[in-house]
Amino acid sequence: MGFWIMLLSGLIGLGLVIFGVEKELPKGQKIAFWLIGAALFVFAVALALPNGLKL
Repeated sequence: MGFWIMLLSGLIGLGLVIFGVEKELPKGQKIAFWLIGAALFVFAVALALPNGLKL
């Protein structure tokens, strides 16, 4: 189950970063989307490391 959580949070994180970069949003919203997406992506990597993913 950890793999699926890792995969889903990583994809959602990347999607939020891409959405924040491509859309014409106010600066505060753009930064919020980018930070939340980056945090989810880091969470996915943190889940992957104990499961044996070698970087």
